[in-house]
Amino acid sequence: MNMSNTERRITLFCAEHQLEYHQAVNRFSGNKATYFKSVQLFINDLTLYIQQTMASPNIPADFAPMLHTLKSSAATLGFTELACYARNHEIKLAHYSPTEFSQFHKILLAKLTTNKDLAIMLASLLEMELQASNSQENKPILAVNSEFIMIYDTLMEEVNHYNMNAINTFAKIANTLNLIAPQHIELLTQSINQLKFQQAENILAEIFPRILNIQQ
Repeated sequence: MNMSNTERRITLFCAEHQLEYHQAVNRFSGNKATYFKSVQLFINDLTLYIQQTMASPNIPADFAPMLHTLKSSAATLGFTELACYARNHEIKLAHYSPTEFSQFHKILLAKLTTNKDLAIMLASLLEMELQASNSQENKPILAVNSEFIMIYDTLMEEVNHYNMNAINTFAKIANTLNLIAPQHIELLTQSINQLKFQQAENILAEIFPRILNIQQ
């Protein structure tokens, strides 16, 4: 398969900065548009984490929920080094001395800032790639038929059982869901990609009556 100039730039950029781009896109079943939206949401999350880190320099307990979420979202999107850092320090956080915590706090802030900058640059490249792709072909939209309902039911079951494969299943019907319930798609995408499955299940349940109406 021929690689576009922008795709080549993305590959080189990610290789240079140890971002596992291709593995991450595969988690979204190759759906670069959904991956792009998830990176944008990740940038928003990193902005909030930076603000939180700057506002809580001496309170270790404040960082446990952040690290728990960050290890999953960063890993899903290919920011593996950041995910490993979050996972390792989530375990150690409660045992740090004041000096160790101060050092952790300083390094965490630097890593969050660096990875936010990387995510912004990656999002810019992805946007260019998507614009080029959109100018060449229309994306197929899965009709609301028995196949769609089967995938939707599978997604509901996976989020109900906290199954990571929900990320891949969601990618298969994300474009159709965006047409059915555009006001929900951003939060739903964020919920699934950040493994907030209870929230995702609630949104999917809210969307389902609209799907039934379309089928009738």
